[in-house]
Amino acid sequence: MPHSLIHNPTKFVYTTATLTLWLTIALIPLNDNLIEASFVQGTSMSPSLCPSYHTTGRRDAVLWNKWVDHSNSPKGLKRGDIVLFRSPTRPDCNAVKRVVGLEGDRVFLDPRRRPEGDVSPESRAWDAMASQAGDFGGGGGGGVVVPPGHIWVEGDYWRKSQDSNAYGPVSKSLVLGKAMLVLWPWDRCGTRPWERYRSATRVVEGKAERKGGEMGLVDAIRSG
Repeated sequence: MPHSLIHNPTKFVYTTATLTLWLTIALIPLNDNLIEASFVQGTSMSPSLCPSYHTTGRRDAVLWNKWVDHSNSPKGLKRGDIVLFRSPTRPDCNAVKRVVGLEGDRVFLDPRRRPEGDVSPESRAWDAMASQAGDFGGGGGGGVVVPPGHIWVEGDYWRKSQDSNAYGPVSKSLVLGKAMLVLWPWDRCGTRPWERYRSATRVVEGKAERKGGEMGLVDAIRSG
């Protein structure tokens, strides 16, 4: 440390405050546009993330890549990616789920993932999707086709997940980031545990193509 700063506390405090301010200003665009670290809460992504949350409340901290390519290029979103996005039903909250289907894919609904209740908005949305697709657990019918510009997301723990089975396909414009690695806890630091998980949801890969009925289904779900 410079000798002048050691013997001049006022100057030292001023210099430190100035450096801190400039560092904060420099980190704001970095956090908004490039990378961000945040804690994941809840059990919907267990065992990939927060595997002991239900017993200890321990959360995983994840580093997110916010430079997300929303196109259909090889560098864009892929099946199996973990994404951070604005909740379609609660815009003031973020959600973390796995990308199961891309635009043009046919996703066959799993009855186990039907939201609980017979008259809740989420269960009625699921029933509407299943009825329109003629799909009940993949036992015939066409499945739900993911519309252009959308993805189908699900939590790894199907018993406790509010995902596309409740609110339908999610617009790519809501995606804020893609998981890079776990930062905390230390015993999981630097790992990508979600890569070991394989979704049981049946998905038939397809081409991205606009169909009025599919876009109408999304609009109907959004409007309740």
